Amino acid sequence: MQDTILARLETSRKELLDLGLRNPLLNFRPLSTRGVLIVNEKSALVYDVLIGQGKNMTFAPRPEKEKQLEIIPATTPSQEVYDTKLQTPESESVLQHKLLNTYYAARTNIEEQGVNTLFLALGMLHWYESENSSEVRRAPLVLVPVALDRSNARERFRLRYTLEEIGENLSLQAKMKAEFGISIPNMPEEDDFSLESYFDEVASATNHLPRWKVERNEIALGFFSFGKFLIYNDLDVTNWPQENSPLHHHVLKSLFNDGFNEAPPTASEDAHIDRETVADQLFQVVDADSSQLLAMLAVHEGRNMVIQGPPGTGKSQTITNLIANAIGQGKKVLFVAEKMAALEVVKRRLDNANLGEACLELHSHKANKKDLHQELRKVLELGRPALYHLQQEVALLHKLREELNDYSFAINTEIGKSGLTAQKVIGLLLQLSKAISNHQLPRIVFPDIAGLDSAKIQRAEVLADKIQARLKSIGVPSQLLFWGCGLRVMLPHEQDILSELLRSAKEAAEVLRDESKEIAEAIGVKIPVNREESMKLASCAQLLSIKPDLRGLNIRHGAWLHKQAEIQEVLQSGKRLAELHRAYEEIFLPEAWDQDVLEIRQELVAHGSKWYKFMIGSYNNAIKRLKAISKKPIPQETEDKLKWVDDLLEAKRLSNILKDHESLASDLFGLRWQGARSAWEELNSAAIYLVSVHQQLADNIVPKEILDYLDLHQSPAIAADFYKVLLEVLSIHGKIIGEVVSKTAFNESVRFQGKTLLHQPFEYQMQLLSSWAGNISDIHLAISWNNLADIATEEKLLSMTTVAESWPEAKDLLKAALQKTWYEYLLQTVINNNAALRIFERTSHEEVIKQFKRLDALNFQYNRARAALRHWEGMPSADGGGQVTVIRTEFNKKARHLPIRKLMAEAGLAIQAIKPVFMMSPLSIANFLPPGALQFDLVIFDEASQVRPVEALGALLRGKQLVVVGDTKQLPPTSFFDTMNSDWEDEESVTADLPSILGMCDAQGAPQRMLRWHYRSRHESLIQLSNHHFYENKLVVFPCPGSKHNAGLLFHHLKDTVYDRGNTRTNAKEAEIVAEAVLQHARKHPGLSLGVVAFSTAQREAIQDALEISRKNNPDIETFFNSHAHEPFFVKNLENVQGDERDVIFISIGYGRTAEGDVSMSFGPLNNEGGEKRLNVLITRAKLRCEVFTNLTAADLDTSRTKSYGVIALKSFLHYAQHGQLNIPQETGHPADSPFEEVVAQQLSALGYIVRKQVGSQGFYIDLAIVDPENPGRYILGIECDGAAYHSARSARDRDRLRQQVLEAMGWKMHRIWSTDWFRNPDRELKRVVEAIDNAWKATLLDEEDEDEVVAETALIRESISDESASLSAYQLAILPASIATQEIHRHSVGRLANWVEQVVEIESPVHFDEVARRIVEAAGVTRIGPRIKEHIKLAAKFAIGNGRIVQKDEFLWLSDMLQPTLRDRSDLPAASRKLKYIAPEELRLAIEKVIQDAVAISPEAAVPFVARMFGMTRITEDMRNELLQLIEEMVVKKSIQKEGDLLKMQIQ
Repeated sequence: MQDTILARLETSRKELLDLGLRNPLLNFRPLSTRGVLIVNEKSALVYDVLIGQGKNMTFAPRPEKEKQLEIIPATTPSQEVYDTKLQTPESESVLQHKLLNTYYAARTNIEEQGVNTLFLALGMLHWYESENSSEVRRAPLVLVPVALDRSNARERFRLRYTLEEIGENLSLQAKMKAEFGISIPNMPEEDDFSLESYFDEVASATNHLPRWKVERNEIALGFFSFGKFLIYNDLDVTNWPQENSPLHHHVLKSLFNDGFNEAPPTASEDAHIDRETVADQLFQVVDADSSQLLAMLAVHEGRNMVIQGPPGTGKSQTITNLIANAIGQGKKVLFVAEKMAALEVVKRRLDNANLGEACLELHSHKANKKDLHQELRKVLELGRPALYHLQQEVALLHKLREELNDYSFAINTEIGKSGLTAQKVIGLLLQLSKAISNHQLPRIVFPDIAGLDSAKIQRAEVLADKIQARLKSIGVPSQLLFWGCGLRVMLPHEQDILSELLRSAKEAAEVLRDESKEIAEAIGVKIPVNREESMKLASCAQLLSIKPDLRGLNIRHGAWLHKQAEIQEVLQSGKRLAELHRAYEEIFLPEAWDQDVLEIRQELVAHGSKWYKFMIGSYNNAIKRLKAISKKPIPQETEDKLKWVDDLLEAKRLSNILKDHESLASDLFGLRWQGARSAWEELNSAAIYLVSVHQQLADNIVPKEILDYLDLHQSPAIAADFYKVLLEVLSIHGKIIGEVVSKTAFNESVRFQGKTLLHQPFEYQMQLLSSWAGNISDIHLAISWNNLADIATEEKLLSMTTVAESWPEAKDLLKAALQKTWYEYLLQTVINNNAALRIFERTSHEEVIKQFKRLDALNFQYNRARAALRHWEGMPSADGGGQVTVIRTEFNKKARHLPIRKLMAEAGLAIQAIKPVFMMSPLSIANFLPPGALQFDLVIFDEASQVRPVEALGALLRGKQLVVVGDTKQLPPTSFFDTMNSDWEDEESVTADLPSILGMCDAQGAPQRMLRWHYRSRHESLIQLSNHHFYENKLVVFPCPGSKHNAGLLFHHLKDTVYDRGNTRTNAKEAEIVAEAVLQHARKHPGLSLGVVAFSTAQREAIQDALEISRKNNPDIETFFNSHAHEPFFVKNLENVQGDERDVIFISIGYGRTAEGDVSMSFGPLNNEGGEKRLNVLITRAKLRCEVFTNLTAADLDTSRTKSYGVIALKSFLHYAQHGQLNIPQETGHPADSPFEEVVAQQLSALGYIVRKQVGSQGFYIDLAIVDPENPGRYILGIECDGAAYHSARSARDRDRLRQQVLEAMGWKMHRIWSTDWFRNPDRELKRVVEAIDNAWKATLLDEEDEDEVVAETALIRESISDESASLSAYQLAILPASIATQEIHRHSVGRLANWVEQVVEIESPVHFDEVARRIVEAAGVTRIGPRIKEHIKLAAKFAIGNGRIVQKDEFLWLSDMLQPTLRDRSDLPAASRKLKYIAPEELRLAIEKVIQDAVAISPEAAVPFVARMFGMTRITEDMRNELLQLIEEMVVKKSIQKEGDLLKMQIQ
């Protein structure tokens, strides 16, 4: 693998090696358009004026009488000219034209590559390729970096020395060494440099070659670059230390071999930043949207990354945060960009974030030793940043953020599986409320409403639609003729049978009615009207049919009902008495029934069982009396005798009962009552019957008229006939009606409210049956409804058909009732389950947003302070040794300062600790950073699409992690800059685009993130074409509210101008018009920055020339060209504009229709492969307005004549510029995002406002916007709701601060509507919206002149610096009580001594035992420590250790809870105590670490005195040195510190 990497690396290096004759450093030739020859001047004098005296010089044209020189003068001037004017061979006009082109070219090169390539060449070596060569080659010898300056267009250009390092010709050195074996000497230090001596050395090295010579006074101002050669040397593997060999570098392996095999970033593209990431732990110091934060998080995880940054998406903003986050983590960063603007904008942002002090700018043109030293000294003197005042304020940020997120999630999270959010439900309920007006909808009861989901509800809604349609067809189901019919199908033949059955049923009902009437009339009772009454009549007939003989009885007497027990007692008594008389008729005399036989019974009971009873007189008398009333002999057995007596007694009782009820019985039975001789069976039968009749009368079972019928004493047979007839007709009627019910599967309870058809009134029954029979086809309406009800049952939605059965409005409102029930359930559920919705109240929530906005912005200040503190903590001490000493020495030098590269080699680590962020170009890396001298944790490339891989290798080899920021849809590296030293024009260039480090990382599979929010364009037309053509509409583009002023894309068709294709290759008239437009802009809009871009170099120069004339003629506008320090005016061509942005951009196409009317399809580099990327860059530079100047229209471009996608894209752009609707943001035509927004829009429209929905473009829409009625191209107010668009934001910052901030910056006035509050009080919230519209309308009447928002930056508070802060605390000696001297030490108890030991250790921990003993004996007044005293103190120390308050480590005593010692200055201690052996090893190691940390890097020998001095030891013995060196070696072995080469460094955590 290493061989492969080496081969590819060497192949890449060869791209850089330029030792050919096209290199002006080897073969200088003057150019016709830029660069100036200097004549009649002495190099030494010019060097002295520019460098020695530090004066500026000007240029003098040749006198008019002299002709222009055609060759470079090689002669020495005839006389010395010692002034500040440089003589040239050019006329005034040519000189000024060349200087102007040189000025712009030099400025462009600095901006594009961060390198000043303008040099004053002093002295030339004339050399020949071979002995036979006749053409002399001229190579510059000394290159002085210079710059051209002027204050305004009327001033002459001044030449000044830039203070960068003066250099020799490296390319010449390499060429001479490689091909001729000649060593061209290096230049000595500037302070020792003599130009003449250097020329002598070169001449001495080359004088052995014939015709070769040094022309000392040959001087030229031109463009020279040896940057590629520096990079070539930098990538030489042999120049790198073995441990840092490029062949082992993991990123280089990924690029050149197996690709990036890293896992994708942890956070997905749609992750919610606040809840699913650690974004709050990042050191964000400037605003960052969610896409930027996702990129930051991926980098934070340590991944090598590609960050795709389309135009205006905040690449520099993201890089600023990446660098700040790295500073906060204590990392070292190398930020690389070729374009100076890219480096400066990030530096400016970091300066604004109070982190600029951590950054070291080492662009090639800014590499000034003096400035570097001053900057390092300034940073070392910074105080400690203060945090506490910010920390307290931002403490609430997390809680506020969570509160806002809780509401957003609650209002926009799907409720269960309903497919609906609370916000949508609110909108739907509001829509329903309006749709149903004042109708009261029934609630649909679902058996398992909690189990419903969106699919089931959708099916329910479909079913509701079916039901409504069916209802409209059949009417209200409960009002159907056959309502209650349970059939699901009926065939025609079944219908005929049913019809006949219905007629028969009607006849049966009629017969029953008639028979019942006839019988009722006969009996004299009420005529029955229904079957139930007929059945009662039948019961009555049955009762009459069993009537006994009732003649003579009082039928109507109330006793039959109320004295049933007495009647029964009489009848039972009489019946029993008759039975007794019959039983004893042959036994007892009739008189026996009247006898008192109780005494007889007493005697029988008392003596009947005795054997001597016959001897008892009373017994014998009783027997006699019994015999007297008996017709027969009395029984022998006592039991039998007793039975006779008992029966007599019973008969007597029964007779008494009859006597007692004589009156009642006589009243009831009349003449048929004969006392004991009554006919008891007949009376009993009659009584039972009458009791039954009266009971049924009481129970309303039979009518009272039945008594009248009984009084007639009709024969029961008549009633029996009635009963028989009724039973028969009832049976027929019941059977046939039952058959009807069965045949129709009739649900009688549904139709008759719990009753049956059988029991309906005869008239209704006959009418219904008649209607059924006559309209039998109507049964199919009921059948169709039944089938629909079955479907509802299967879907478990029977409740819908149940509601619809008797609800007349169901045909229109059933679905609404279903939806209302569902929506109200969902809303109740979500509110019950979400405290955020329950407690929501607008004013409180908006106050939370207000506080969140404030604290979120303040958190940037807090993060800045945190990062600044981390930077400050990582800086070395100004008094440190090692590499810090080198820097401090440079500070104090007056002259002979080390070159920057050498300073980096000797003190680079210290500089890196002071300035952990290096901001460099690829060239300055190769120039100033020796291979392996410095390593960076993070390397970031900006505008990486324009960095060639080989130029990027030097940077990435110095880093552990690579982040490449750029845009593969923008300009790749090109060979266009190679024409800087050529008159070769870009129209002829067909060189293909070169690969970039961005493209290479992309191709090798590096993880990617894309920045999506587009901030630059203040009008969407400025980005829309690019977003559509190049970025697949993935960008979040914010719409413009419209303006009274021109904004967006403007088209100027210059049909009267022509393109001079064959000669100047310019459109001169177009250039003049553009120049005039620049002047008008400077007068009318001086506050807006401006840039002019031409498609070609020739057109750019034409514009520059025209503008130069205009500026000289209009000096009043010069202030404009010196304003906008950060966005100065420029005129550039298509190739140089990437990375620039201006408020206004003028585009001059230049190419176009010729005087002959021809239009070529050649547009220079635009025709090349990838030409469309140039167009993409060009048309996305403007923030406010882009104006296109051309004599072409889209129709003039015939794309069939070219295969270039660049030309095809140009045609689209011209068409868009011509026909696009400027100033009128388009509504999308999309419906409102949610029902709630639809409701709001409808209510505002009803009030007369013109409301547009979903205003914006792909990626971002404003929910609603109110159109200005007086200017339909403008919006008065934007309205955002809290629906899906609100929730789609990936963080609270995006949602509640950043989006609105961007919109307001674009001119929008925004109003937020909270659906929760609107739902609770729509009238109040509508009134608020109207007020907001009125206020916004009033604001539009004010002047709309745009003003830059002034952002108040909170200054970083630093603590003041004091000398004491850097010094160590003095060693504190323990003071023991005087009581210790009251007696000899060994006489003190061990416990007291142990207490004093603890007191010493408490003050001096860790402390050597000998020092503890010294403190005790000195306190006791003892001069020496004897063995007995020492042993006693040792015993006390052991006792103290046993108490647990102190511990012993080797010879040192420590407090038990002390984990790490404190460094202490021992300079005030007695000499006896100021020894290394009395310092704990832990404290010594701590001191060594501090010395290394302060020095950043230091050799062991150099570290020893610093360690000793730290403890107050001024004299270092050899033993001390060896002891410390041994301790250092142990620390290296244990890896608590590391040793690289001869230098000690802190171990990297």
